[in-house]
Amino acid sequence: MKGIKNLSLTILICFFISGFVFAADSEITILVNNQEVESESRPVIIEGTTFVPLRPVCEAMDCEVFWIAASQTINIRNDTTIVGMQIGNNKISRQKRTSEGTTTVLDCDMPPRIIEGATYIPLRAMAEAFGATVVWDANTRTVIIVYDTTIKYSGSLTLSRFAGNGGRKRYDSTVDKMEFLSPESMDIADDGTIYISDSGAIRKISGGSSETVEFEPGYITSDIVRCYKDEVYFTTNAFEDEGGEKFYGLVKLVDGAAEGLYITEAVYSKISDFDIDSKGNIYAIVYNAGTAKTYLAKFNGTDMDFIATIDDGFSCMAVDSSDNIYLGNAVRGSIYYYNTSSNEMKLFAGVDDNTRFVDGTGPMFFEPRSLFYKDSSLYVMDYNLLRRAEVNSGGVALYSETLAGKISTELKPQTAEGKASEAEIAPSYLMEIAAYGGKVYITDPVNDVVWAVE
Repeated sequence: MKGIKNLSLTILICFFISGFVFAADSEITILVNNQEVESESRPVIIEGTTFVPLRPVCEAMDCEVFWIAASQTINIRNDTTIVGMQIGNNKISRQKRTSEGTTTVLDCDMPPRIIEGATYIPLRAMAEAFGATVVWDANTRTVIIVYDTTIKYSGSLTLSRFAGNGGRKRYDSTVDKMEFLSPESMDIADDGTIYISDSGAIRKISGGSSETVEFEPGYITSDIVRCYKDEVYFTTNAFEDEGGEKFYGLVKLVDGAAEGLYITEAVYSKISDFDIDSKGNIYAIVYNAGTAKTYLAKFNGTDMDFIATIDDGFSCMAVDSSDNIYLGNAVRGSIYYYNTSSNEMKLFAGVDDNTRFVDGTGPMFFEPRSLFYKDSSLYVMDYNLLRRAEVNSGGVALYSETLAGKISTELKPQTAEGKASEAEIAPSYLMEIAAYGGKVYITDPVNDVVWAVE
């Protein structure tokens, strides 16, 4: 996916591979803070080291690049650091831009080189010179660079397993012994009952035990689950009628039956998320295939009204206590606020296409994947960090902090209990969050459990 500078530079880059391979054989994608780097010269891998074209990557990291032809020297600068490299030289100099100007010399296994007339630098060496960690996603052949972060953790919170024992099947018991197939969407009713969409089934957790909710018709399976007071609503996965046409819809659970509120052909639209305001009005993010546009919609009986055209990157939403709507753009790294009374939309936090993990005043977001509003706080599952933004009644982000998680260097981290600031939460586009009673819950379809942060 494509996706306030501070005095620190953190880079997360992924890679493990060996051999000599030109990217022309299998293209390598480079993402800098979730935005793809475009370059006429492609990355190459030489003896296990990935080399990238000098300027495109460095400039995407907001660094200035200077080339001194006489000595074939490369000078890369950001606000805090100056890195010097030279063609054919295994030594790298790093100087902090302080009054002391201390210089450190670093070793480099594979020096910069000229390839087909273009200057290439070893990615790991350059990254580590800026205090980076290097990894590689071999499945997608993608290099991911995350930098310019300011993460401020909230107190001494802990992350612990709330439900599920890590086994992979649908099994009801006490929360410590129950098992999930894939806990995904989640919401909490007013009475504290937790409802989870578990790979198409509705699971209910109350009083420390679980129950799989049975309902008719049996061919309906759940996708996104939401609560209004103590009522349960969910969107369905696609299902076929007798003629083989595929449908999906929004239903309400009533006395063991999934009552259809809105049913339509699956080929024409898709609901990415929905939420319910204090009056029972249902809002949704809907993609319409007929117009090839994404809309913020409001359900009106068995139909829906498109109330605003929105960017295709919006994929998650939450309704606040004043019945206004927050919309998260996972592609562009921004969160917007929609006033339902004035029908006006404004930027709430972040900057479009300037994705960052930045806490404090003027918060910025990297990839908001799930939103949940509770008690003047907007909780955000931001890639694999659980973050909280305090908001005022006018939909303004006062500040943000990180509750749990850290930027992971693992491709498939196994979330571990303990200090929340040290937990590497396994990221997934299917995970969701919900808050109730001083705890924030996180579904984890990677490890088949539900976590709690408190």
